[in-house]
Amino acid sequence: MIRIRTLLVACVLGGSFAGCATTQPWEREYLAEPVMEPDPDPDRALLADHVRTVREGAIGGFGGGGGGCGCN
Repeated sequence: MIRIRTLLVACVLGGSFAGCATTQPWEREYLAEPVMEPDPDPDRALLADHVRTVREGAIGGFGGGGGGCGCN
C-alpha cells in the first residue's frame, strides 16, 4: 500500500514539473503558432458577421455596437 502511494505521489510530482520550461524572449516566436490565435483571420470573421447580419437580420451578439434604439 505504501509503495502504491509513493508511486502515485512520484507520478503526480513528475507530471507537474514536466510542463515547466524557461524560454528567452527571442525563442518565443517559435512557440507562438498561428493556430493558437483565438481569431487567426479577423477580417474574415468580420465579413462573416456582416453577411450573417444581412442575410438573417441577426444584429449583435458578436460584440457589435448598438444602443438599443434599432439603428446600426
